[in-house]
Amino acid sequence: MVSSFSLIGSGLYGLYWYSKTPSPWEWHSWTVMLGFGALYFGMGGLFYIIGEGEIRRAKEALLITVLVWILIPLLDAIPFMAAARIPYVDAAFESVSGWTTTGLTILTGEPSTWHHVYVPIVDEIPHTLKMWRTLMQWEGGLGIVILTVAVLAPPGVSAAILYLAEGKFERLEASFKRTSVLMGVIYVVLTAFSWMLFVVAGMPPLDALHHAMTGIATAGFSPHSQSLGYYLDKPAVLVAGMIVMMLGAISFSDHYNVLKGNFSALRRSVELQAQIVILVLAGFLAYIAWVMDPGFREHFSLLQVFFHVDSAFATAGFQAGDLHSVPEAYKLIIAILSIIGGSAFSTAGGIKVLRLLIAIKSISLEADSVIQPPGYVPKRRLSKYVVDEVIIRRTLATITAFVGTYILLVMIMSTLTPSYDLGDVMLEIASAMGNVGLSSGISAASAPISSKIILIAAMLLGRLEVISYLIAIKGILKR
Repeated sequence: MVSSFSLIGSGLYGLYWYSKTPSPWEWHSWTVMLGFGALYFGMGGLFYIIGEGEIRRAKEALLITVLVWILIPLLDAIPFMAAARIPYVDAAFESVSGWTTTGLTILTGEPSTWHHVYVPIVDEIPHTLKMWRTLMQWEGGLGIVILTVAVLAPPGVSAAILYLAEGKFERLEASFKRTSVLMGVIYVVLTAFSWMLFVVAGMPPLDALHHAMTGIATAGFSPHSQSLGYYLDKPAVLVAGMIVMMLGAISFSDHYNVLKGNFSALRRSVELQAQIVILVLAGFLAYIAWVMDPGFREHFSLLQVFFHVDSAFATAGFQAGDLHSVPEAYKLIIAILSIIGGSAFSTAGGIKVLRLLIAIKSISLEADSVIQPPGYVPKRRLSKYVVDEVIIRRTLATITAFVGTYILLVMIMSTLTPSYDLGDVMLEIASAMGNVGLSSGISAASAPISSKIILIAAMLLGRLEVISYLIAIKGILKR
């Protein structure tokens, strides 16, 4: 039912545009989206009525969450395939990229590798489909399951277990239901603020709406094929984009404290402090790469260099230049930032900064256990978080699974498509798994089908993280 909102919303939006500027493609698009939206809403309502009641086991909730994140994008690809008249594999790529808030796109104005069907560029598609891409990412940024908890699930065990299964562990209030609603309120406030920021920077209101929704979702879809590079002549727009992307990557807890006026808690946020340090360090390294390469300086301004660093770290994916020809060192910086990602309790993807801090803390604890005298009790706290053995084990397992899967996918794509540069492959897979959206040029309608499937798998694995899929598979095999 929640997934139908983007279809119905874009259908009604397309109807409005059709009434102003009629065109056959616009009419076809809004009728398809509205029809499928009504169908999916009806199917969801039927399942809601005949369902068996509350979910009481974490294993069930995790299995449902994994299935939702796989099935919803693949189902949503059907109306997009019908409306855009493109092959299913390309529609699935776009839908998965949208729902996982990755932002990679195959709308590149080329013949598809599937029967050489022409796939339009973003600028060519109707308003209906542009809004569908935006709404899909805006919903995906908060999370399909979190939206379900906020809108449909009654308070109780089901809401709590589904909330945790989505990968969210922090709470703004004691109730998981109340936390989900508050997250939604903060999300809307941040979106409205982002829209105003883009408008003040000089972006037209409609474009500002698209970029505000996908920017705060750290998602990256744009109504222009050049992304925010469309506004290179307006530096204020790029600066506004950098602010919006980082707002999306900051913890909901930090936003909540700001709204409550609790700035002392904000100053104690170890995750926010780490984000600032990492961003400054990465920016400094990127600056050195820019200074050392005359060709890089010729084609990229310093603002563009910092913009892409911010976009990668926030996992937002807005782009303001061609990353195919940048130095390998800069690609490596972008890939590493894409893997790290933003705050754990935000719309950002990647491993998350909090896990990186816990891993560093575990190394410190291990060092203390070796060099300190017998009987020494180490400090197992990281700000407000208790770093016990269970947390360390889970964190290291998640990081190992993520990095191991990343290396495996890089090896597979490099083997299947040896024509790609290794640096481009590393950047593209990191962007897909980190749900970032920055592209070195591999993601395209003309890309081999094997590459599209690998990137689809990477986006899905990155959105819920590899461990969740492993647990779900083991749960299925034990049935």
